Amino acid sequence: MCVLGATLTCRLGPRFLVYVSCALSIWGDRMWHFALSVFLIELYGRNLLLTAVFGLVVAGSVLMFGVLIGDWIDRKPRNKGNSFSNSHSVPVQNRCRTKNS
Repeated sequence: MCVLGATLTCRLGPRFLVYVSCALSIWGDRMWHFALSVFLIELYGRNLLLTAVFGLVVAGSVLMFGVLIGDWIDRKPRNKGNSFSNSHSVPVQNRCRTKNS
């Protein structure tokens, strides 16, 4: 009974790796926003005006374009590869099952 092996298998599984990838991506994005805000403070003479304008522009663009882009993505057909894969994988699985039986 190896508990360590089961723990390593769980930690190296695809779900865990997706979580780690997402966490690192979000962390990098937040660091970039913080660094840009510090740069804008230094650029404008230790005043928060330019940083506040940047924040308003980012939030306003998300409010204005977020819905438009989301609706555009929802109208586009997705998962073409998945539907092709599913329609062809079932006959192959059935053939393999009949040959092995």
